[in-house]
Amino acid sequence: MRRTFTRKREKAEPMELDITSLLDILVILLVFLLKSYNASNLKLDLVKSLAIPDSKARDLGAHAIILQVDKYNNIWVDNKKIGVVSNGAKIDSLYDFLKNKREVASTDGKKKAKSINLVLHKTLPYKAMQGVMHTSALAGYTDFKFIVKGNY
Repeated sequence: MRRTFTRKREKAEPMELDITSLLDILVILLVFLLKSYNASNLKLDLVKSLAIPDSKARDLGAHAIILQVDKYNNIWVDNKKIGVVSNGAKIDSLYDFLKNKREVASTDGKKKAKSINLVLHKTLPYKAMQGVMHTSALAGYTDFKFIVKGNY
């Protein structure tokens, strides 16, 4: 006669799961999504008795430089032609102009603007856009806004 012993299994203790890093990732994603949210495509039919308050963003946009590149690769800064996009990574004429503009603004006691509004021709090659952005960043203008035409 053979005896079998049955063991009682010990009750498993509940495992603790640390979700701190998961929550960190979710918060970062939430901040990124809120930062990249753009309500400019929102269209409203306003009633006649409604007055909309002014936006600070409109005031801040006035301090930004408007940099345009046409289909012939000509570079215009605030409607003044300053050069042509070259194949190199740094565009010397653009760099010199932006650096000078930044230095003049700092000696006048004005707030140093770091924003550039980019208006680029739709057929402009990516390499040219990359050169313009790289040169602008080297000159101290690190905030970019792309100006595009909306569909209405």
